[in-house]
Amino acid sequence: MHDHHNFHEELTPGYDPKVFKRLLTYARPYSGMLFLSLLLILIVTSIQLAQPYILKIAIDDYILGPGTPRGLQRLGIYFLFIYALGMVLNYLQFIILMQTGQRIIHNIRMELFSHLQKLPIQFFDKNPVGRVVTKVTNDAETLNEMYTSFLVNFIKDLFMLTGIVIIMLRLHTTLALISFSIIPLVIAAITIYRKKARQAFRELRKQLSRINSFFAENIAGIRVIQVFNQERQRLNLFNEINDSHFLAGLKELKLFAVFRPIMDLFRSLALALLLWYGSGSVLTGVIPFGVLYAFITYLDQFFRPLNDMSDKYSILQAAMASAERIFDLMDEKQEYSNIQAKPLTTIQGSIDFDNVWFSYHNEDWVLKNVNFHIAPGEKIAVVGPTGAGKSSLINLINRFYNTTKGEIKIDGQDINKIILQDLRKQIGVIHQDVFLFSGTVKENITLNSIPLTDWELEKIAKSANAYEFIDRLPQKFDTPLGERGILLSSGQRQLLAFARMLAFNPSIFILDEATAHIDSYTEHLLQETLDHAAKGRTSIIIAHRLSTIKQADRIFLIREGRLKEISSFEELTSNLYSYFHE
Repeated sequence: MHDHHNFHEELTPGYDPKVFKRLLTYARPYSGMLFLSLLLILIVTSIQLAQPYILKIAIDDYILGPGTPRGLQRLGIYFLFIYALGMVLNYLQFIILMQTGQRIIHNIRMELFSHLQKLPIQFFDKNPVGRVVTKVTNDAETLNEMYTSFLVNFIKDLFMLTGIVIIMLRLHTTLALISFSIIPLVIAAITIYRKKARQAFRELRKQLSRINSFFAENIAGIRVIQVFNQERQRLNLFNEINDSHFLAGLKELKLFAVFRPIMDLFRSLALALLLWYGSGSVLTGVIPFGVLYAFITYLDQFFRPLNDMSDKYSILQAAMASAERIFDLMDEKQEYSNIQAKPLTTIQGSIDFDNVWFSYHNEDWVLKNVNFHIAPGEKIAVVGPTGAGKSSLINLINRFYNTTKGEIKIDGQDINKIILQDLRKQIGVIHQDVFLFSGTVKENITLNSIPLTDWELEKIAKSANAYEFIDRLPQKFDTPLGERGILLSSGQRQLLAFARMLAFNPSIFILDEATAHIDSYTEHLLQETLDHAAKGRTSIIIAHRLSTIKQADRIFLIREGRLKEISSFEELTSNLYSYFHE
């Protein structure tokens, strides 16, 4: 099974300062909210650090010391007050942080989706839908964890560890040094875990990407799978991918399962050393019992963020991997118009190909030295065997691809020097496989961008010979069509696509084998619509059916990438076999 990875699937998901700095640019607009959240965290952390010290005072000064019960009562009330204050501030900090994180991810998704729509068709030719969707959904959500669970909390952990070290050193230097004696072992364990986890995590992300791609492809092709009874074969293929993901996940879990007990072991070791030295000192009266109790509590607080280090490191790894994948997508070059490109408002409709050569991805030539002139208002038929280059011709006119050599001109203007959006507004295309969205009939005609009245909508539908079947639908123009217009027949989808093209009113009509999958009656309706709508417009018809091209002014034959003009329909039919099979 071939698995093509066109994005950087082998990117190292460890910490990358450049990527991290770029992530912070998205947080900059919310720096005030993040600063407030950080300030609240520092206050909450200070309260948490103060609690063991208050208990130490209660033990040494009141329970075992000369303090009065009334003083101990006041200390208890004070302890309860700061604990409740800490809970309230922690709640506020959590709400502020979560809302800020969601806003940041909302902006990233918007930018990502906007960028995605401007990428050239070549990008979508090379990249599976599942992998692209993963970037907009899963990877963006992973970044949310980085902003909310890692960024601020990492600073909190640093503040907590620093505070504990300072307090312990001030309370009793010897006990503090004994407690910190295991830190070299902790650093060594974290370093080893970091190296091992990076490799495991990289493999897990790679396998997850394969699963998403396979899922998307399988769902898109479910009809083919069921028609050819391939359910068992596809299940076996998925089982292989799923097993690889399972093993990668298991490896990461094993590392996690080893790291946490090791950290607990080090904590127990530090506690044992503390008790070994501290208990004797307490019994001899060298160290107050409250100090030892505070040390035990601080030691537990010290290891808490270290125990969570594996979780935070996993979040950081995931965020770096997701960020690199998202930025990899954002850095894909968009379709562009020449800086000196000119606007195009109206056109006459002449089309010129001057010595045009074209190949996909620098492979074999698809079009070879193509030259022709189409006058405004002409109806041109393009015929030729499958794979001869007919659809490539259309893709070049739309600038879905750029010519490898030569020029294409509209009304004498090089299309590379016309603003891309202006060019495409003037060209309407109906493809063989019509794409309809899951909205209503009206939404599919207007694409939610043209404010048509009911009368205008009805007029366009009648002009496209689509009104008859639309009027029979349960909710007429407000009828939901289901995903990809599944509720309509192939012919009805073609007529609806023609209505859409009429609604946008382009100057050039292109039918790319639009009649290949429709019945003779619908073909007649489509031909009648084209004859009426194409008056005064340039139209290009790519067709296999000879009946579709009878009314063409001229016929172009493409064979092996070269174009030849056929003088008449009769000449084409009399030499049909030689034209298509030589």
